[in-house]
Amino acid sequence: MSVTGERDTDQGCLTVAIRMPVRIFALVVILPVRMAWDALAATARALGAGLGWLWRRVVVEPLSAVARGTGRALRWVGGALAWLGRVLIAAPLVWLWTAVLVPAGRGTATAARWLVRTLVVVPLCALYRYVLKPFGQGVTWSLRAAGSGLAALVRLFGTGVALFVTHLIVRPLRLLHSAVLAPAARALAAALAATGHGTGAAVRWLLRVLVVVPLVLLYRYVLTPVGHAARWSVRALGTAAGWLLRYLVAVPAVALYRYVLTPLGRAAVWTARASGTAALWLGRVLFVVPLVAFHRYVLTPLGRAAVWSVRALGTGTGRLLRALGTALTWSAEAVGTAVGWLLGYLIVVPLVALYRHVLAPVGREIAAALGHAWRVSGYISRAVGRGLKWLARTLIGDPARWVWHTVVVPAADAARAVGRWTRREVLAPAGRAVAEARKIVQEALRTVRVTVREARADARRMLFGAPKSAARLPEQRTAPVPDLVKRAPESGRRVPPGHR
Repeated sequence: MSVTGERDTDQGCLTVAIRMPVRIFALVVILPVRMAWDALAATARALGAGLGWLWRRVVVEPLSAVARGTGRALRWVGGALAWLGRVLIAAPLVWLWTAVLVPAGRGTATAARWLVRTLVVVPLCALYRYVLKPFGQGVTWSLRAAGSGLAALVRLFGTGVALFVTHLIVRPLRLLHSAVLAPAARALAAALAATGHGTGAAVRWLLRVLVVVPLVLLYRYVLTPVGHAARWSVRALGTAAGWLLRYLVAVPAVALYRYVLTPLGRAAVWTARASGTAALWLGRVLFVVPLVAFHRYVLTPLGRAAVWSVRALGTGTGRLLRALGTALTWSAEAVGTAVGWLLGYLIVVPLVALYRHVLAPVGREIAAALGHAWRVSGYISRAVGRGLKWLARTLIGDPARWVWHTVVVPAADAARAVGRWTRREVLAPAGRAVAEARKIVQEALRTVRVTVREARADARRMLFGAPKSAARLPEQRTAPVPDLVKRAPESGRRVPPGHR
């Protein structure tokens, strides 16, 4: 049977032979060890509790106090550093911002606004008010007058053309039609109807005489002169309108652009360029130059030094580690190969055989025997411990508790009651009597001091005479009343309840 209660099927003769002797020997050897172990464990628990209390009292609490003091000191140092930071950094920066940069910015903005208003806005307003607006009104009036004149001319020309066409073309044609053509056509039609025949030559002659010749004469002597006259009138009207537009619009506009707008534009461009140059110069002097100098003479050297240091350190460390790694790798490979071969053929194979055929069975039985003996010893040790605990409680604990509750506590209550009675009935009246005596002695000493002071004043008056103020007003002297004046009790001195 094994330790767990299961039957072993692969037990050898060595295992069966050494099992019982080993268990008996283990029990004999382990029992004192287990009892000593339990005793040491109980002692260690008690000692650990005592040492824990001592550790807390001697180490933890002083270290906590030191840590609290260090924390207060660090907080004080932090407060001091914060104050120094506020005084040396924040306050100057705030003063620089509030007293220099903000007024400078405000002054720059005010100057820029004044320059823009004086050099741009006011001239543009004056230009608009006194030049462009009157010029626009004049151009509008001129265009309106030219338009009115052109409209009147067109209307007059239209009226003349209409009268000319009506009286020279329409009415003669109407008269020709009503007085010549219509009667001739009716006569021709009546002649043809009466004769019943006619010749084409006679019809053609009549048409030529009555239609073609009058129309040719009308075109040659009426329409052609009328067309020439109309073309001349339109050309003259266009020439007049062009002359008016040139001398009323184009010439004043060119003169305005050349002698007014161009100088004002150049002045505005120069002013804007000067203002921009001044603003850029101020920004460069106030911001760019300090920042560039700080970057060039502070940050750049520091950055280059830090980069060089880190690069040099990294390069050296990398080379050293690479060399060490190579050497260690080669050495470890060589040593591992040799040691592995030696261990494999000189130690491992014999040890494996010894472990498998001797040590493993013996070890298993010894471990099982030690575990069995340890458990049995634990049962015995716990029984012995419970017995010793019962004896200690019976022989020491119960009598000590009885003595504490029966003798010590009543004695302490009686002593406490006697102390309270003594303080109330003996010490308090004695204290009051001592206070009364001290008060009487103080009053007597005060009376003696007043008497000595009066005797000294009388002697001085007898030897040197009364003072002038006293000689002039002898009735103003008042006798001191030392017995009626009571001094206030001194601060920090206990006054008895009956004398407050």
